[in-house]
Amino acid sequence: MGLTGGGSLALPDVAYQRWLDSLGGAGWPARSGRASPPGLPGELGDSERVPLDEALGRVAAAAVTARWPSPRCDCAAMDGIAVRAAGLPIAPAVGGTVAPAGTGGADDLDAQDLDARAGAIRLPAGAFEWIDTGDPMPDGLDTVVVRERLLPQGDGSVLIAAGPDAAAPLATAGQHVRTAGEDFAAGEELLPAGRLLRPGDLAAAAAAGHATLVVTRRPVVAIIPTGDEIRPAGEPLRRGDIIDTNSIMLAARCRQLGALAEVGPIVPDDPDSLAAELHRAAAGADLVLIIAGSSRGRGDHAAAVLAQVGGVAVAGVAVRPGHPAILGHVKRPTGAKAADRAAIAPAIGLPGYPLAAAVIFELFAVPLLGVLTGHTPARTTIRARLDRDWTGRPEAENWVLVTLSDHGERGELPLATPARRGAGTISQLARADAWWQVPAGRDRVDFAAGTEIAVLPVADIAR
Repeated sequence: MGLTGGGSLALPDVAYQRWLDSLGGAGWPARSGRASPPGLPGELGDSERVPLDEALGRVAAAAVTARWPSPRCDCAAMDGIAVRAAGLPIAPAVGGTVAPAGTGGADDLDAQDLDARAGAIRLPAGAFEWIDTGDPMPDGLDTVVVRERLLPQGDGSVLIAAGPDAAAPLATAGQHVRTAGEDFAAGEELLPAGRLLRPGDLAAAAAAGHATLVVTRRPVVAIIPTGDEIRPAGEPLRRGDIIDTNSIMLAARCRQLGALAEVGPIVPDDPDSLAAELHRAAAGADLVLIIAGSSRGRGDHAAAVLAQVGGVAVAGVAVRPGHPAILGHVKRPTGAKAADRAAIAPAIGLPGYPLAAAVIFELFAVPLLGVLTGHTPARTTIRARLDRDWTGRPEAENWVLVTLSDHGERGELPLATPARRGAGTISQLARADAWWQVPAGRDRVDFAAGTEIAVLPVADIAR
């Protein structure tokens, strides 16, 4: 489906593609939503090398391959003795006689235990070597007999407890031995380009011989709060003042996605002031977010100013909440076009209502940051069941916050309770467990209680 709302507003996916096409036409080096050089971070753009202890949560700019095999040589997988399997005798019959125990002891067995279990074989000193887990295998020895089967003797020999099968060898070649390259081979790819690096990835890279990794540069997101009535958190408030909660929320979400957030000063409802701040922000940012001013109020100048300093590709999107959103770009000031920057900075005008700002960020900023970093977070849905009737607006895609509760019956889907309507009800963001993304419909969008739906868990710190 393309246009809705009487043909005036595009659905989010159409709006996003129009924005990308517009950015490409204005000099932003993008191709089908993917970054391409020069001038953009991401797997095809600029990168930096960082120590492993600084790489968590970064995106690998290139595939990570092993510099050597793991293990690097044959090594013991258990504590015990290293022997040559071909030189071991066949186990004695159950109940076989055991030589008297010497002064040495065993961790788990004594001579009587050995005799009661299955008899034992004595290996003379020089026919084996004691070995611990991880030790390289001695030359000529290919097998480990585990410590639990051993009873050291005072003369340097060792007794090995045999198994119940009188015809079975005491050990087979390669038993309890990790062979060289068993985990990975030299040159093997361990981590693909574009991988969001996790703790286990860093351990694997270290094991493969890497102390540093090449990662994509963190995109810089400039956040511009606007409004005569907006005040920073912690400042005294007068009647009618509003705390700048959106900057806090969006900056935190940027950091979750691996970007650097730079929150600028609050800009008054003045076109010239906004134009100046857009020029300043675009000089060093990869993405510019304008908070509020995207609608048609007397103090809403975002669309006109953005058209003046760059361009507007989309003014309004068929989504609720968030339909006054603006998608465009800002031209970088002369002298700000460094080698690692494109000629323009993409820009998003977000509505001032917190829920609307959150929705627009998820729909447009998240995929664009995926282009910039080379990694787009996977959206994993979970199934739930509505606990009440719900009706949406058919001309737009609806985003609804829901809380999830246990049904009480084992194996039943959780119950989803839609939040009350209102794009300005910020407490819903703190109380909700998931987003319910409801596609636009041709007529009515009605869902009866008990309907099974798919919901997107609210993003958490583990991105």
